[in-house]
Amino acid sequence: MATPTKPSVIYGRPVTTEGVPNVYAGAKVVPWTAPDPGIDNLGINSIDTFAVPGVGEYTVPFDGWVRVVRSEPTSREWSKAEVYTNLIEMKMVGECEELGRITVTLNPDCLSTGQIRTPFDPYAGEGPSAKACRMAVGAIFDMPKLGMKLVNKEPIILTIDDVRQIPPAGAPGKGQIYRMLPLHDSRYLDQQPVAYVTSLRFNMGGYLSPEELAAK
Repeated sequence: MATPTKPSVIYGRPVTTEGVPNVYAGAKVVPWTAPDPGIDNLGINSIDTFAVPGVGEYTVPFDGWVRVVRSEPTSREWSKAEVYTNLIEMKMVGECEELGRITVTLNPDCLSTGQIRTPFDPYAGEGPSAKACRMAVGAIFDMPKLGMKLVNKEPIILTIDDVRQIPPAGAPGKGQIYRMLPLHDSRYLDQQPVAYVTSLRFNMGGYLSPEELAAK
């Protein structure tokens, strides 16, 4: 699959990286505060379950990192602030005996986008309200043992609730998948799906150093 110069699928609002500083290990995260723009370099791990029709269902642990650019907050007041995000780079690696080594990266044909904001909750009450984070992701699942690179044509929606700081480092999250998310062979995108993601749970890790990022 050729790498395009510009994504043809844009799930949400683009966020510029121009002039935005990288944020690495050692950076201080202040709860209930809308921070300046930054590119967060974070660890991440997940447990994904894949179903291959006629073959079986396999649960695979993954470990890796993400780079997420954050926009200027719409307000410096936490309760009113909205922050837009783009997932600009990702690498996660997992393995199981049946499927072999699986490397997950971003699909360059998709702009993976998200938002952090206070939910519309009439029962939130007074005082600081936790936010909700979501990200729509286009990914490539490289499975050399099967001789395929699989892609999702529908976005993977990653969500984190009860966000009290930005970025939500250390927070657990969930892939909002209704029963099954189709995965297609990247060579035959218009044919039937060859596999499905049936479950995805993840934990957003803390900031990584440039050395830790390079080692993963």
